[in-house]
Amino acid sequence: MLEVTRGDQTLELTAKELKIIEMLLRNPGRVMSRERILNHVWGILEDPSTNIVDVYMARLRRKIDDGFEQKLIKTRRGLGYLLDAKQS
Repeated sequence: MLEVTRGDQTLELTAKELKIIEMLLRNPGRVMSRERILNHVWGILEDPSTNIVDVYMARLRRKIDDGFEQKLIKTRRGLGYLLDAKQS
C-alpha cells in the first residue's frame, strides 16, 4: 500500500488508485474520460466496456472524500472525472 495525506489524515492507496489520483492531479480542473483513465492505468488491452474505472473511482471517493465536507473528486456525467477543490 502507498500512502497519501489529506489534511491530517493518512490514506492508504493501491498502486492503481495512486495512478488515477496522480493523473487527476496532473490535470487540475480538466475532465479525464473513463477511456483515458482506463488506457493510462490499465493499458490499451483492457475492454473499454468494463466498469473498472467506475469501481475504482467509487473506492477513491470512499478513501478521499468520505468524512470531509469538501468533496474533491467530481463526476461530469457522460464526460468523465476530475479533481477539483472548488465547491459545487
